Amino acid sequence: MPGGAESPDLPAPEGLSNRGLADELRRAQRESRRWEARQTDLIAEAEHREVARQEGYASTTTWLMALSGDPAPVCRSRLAMAASLQEMPETKEAFASGAVSESRVRLLAQAQALAPEQFARDEASLVAQAAVASSQRLPTVFAEWRRGTDSAGAEADAARLHSQRALHVSPAWSGMVHLNGDLDPEGGMIVLAAIRSLSEAAALDAGDTRTPPQCRADALVEICHRYLDGGSRKGGGRPQVTVTIPWESLRQASGVVDTEAGPITVETVRRLACDATVSPAIIDGDSAPVAVGHTRRVVPPTLRRALDLRDQGCTHPGCETPARWCDAHHIRHWADEGRTDLANLRLLCRHHHRAAHDHQPYPRRQ
Repeated sequence: MPGGAESPDLPAPEGLSNRGLADELRRAQRESRRWEARQTDLIAEAEHREVARQEGYASTTTWLMALSGDPAPVCRSRLAMAASLQEMPETKEAFASGAVSESRVRLLAQAQALAPEQFARDEASLVAQAAVASSQRLPTVFAEWRRGTDSAGAEADAARLHSQRALHVSPAWSGMVHLNGDLDPEGGMIVLAAIRSLSEAAALDAGDTRTPPQCRADALVEICHRYLDGGSRKGGGRPQVTVTIPWESLRQASGVVDTEAGPITVETVRRLACDATVSPAIIDGDSAPVAVGHTRRVVPPTLRRALDLRDQGCTHPGCETPARWCDAHHIRHWADEGRTDLANLRLLCRHHHRAAHDHQPYPRRQ
């Protein structure tokens, strides 16, 4: 409406009670679904009439792109769903009435594509369940239906899902590293269990201010940390992360350093260097090494064993991370002439080690 005015037959949200808001939202959702269903009907008819070709477009997809301004993948998806619904009368009727959402219609269309004959027989039952099942329960409904109707097909589906596994990891211009991908159920089960084992415990700590997504991100990094700390690979030694930084930058504790994954702060490098393997090197003007000194552990194995025996685990109060998954933190950094001895070291888990270098006031466990 011009100027943002309310339609005369629609009540203003601020005038509704809490229950009225919920009822009105449900009505709006149902009407939205009906218009989405109307859209698929129009697209199906346009495809049937070959409107795009008559209007001079290469395909219905490009015609939709011109009409809506949406990208090609979105338009192709809408066209595919419109075509699928022509073979799904029960689903089409439920969609048109607003009983099921577009996202659930897509799940029903996927089921129909996997087993058309079985779907045609069971469509009414599946649509009824799709209308009421929770978002957590609905995938299980379809999986159970697939196994019950065609066990051989279900096994083929599992093989197909495994073949479609993929993971994309790439640094972005913003400085973050983007992860995107899909795992088959077996791989996903393992990854979920590993991440939950670390992230769900953090949720019980009232002093932990991280959000659940941040806890899951930290859990994934911690899992990789533990592999790098203790893992091995065929044909070589333990995998390592290498960061090259000028000595003066390390001492000044300011600025950033470029890495393969993007820029990180010098303070981050100092934290990593608290308990690392260090190789002094002389670099020429072209960043090529001229001479490399003797590689050594900042905290030698004998000292680390003594530190583990003394602290037993993370020394932050209330943290129960065992010693084998902790860093040896220099209270006064060795780059600032701090000594690498028991008096100047304490064990900290990765989360509390970061907090210590961020100068958060974490006390020592008594």
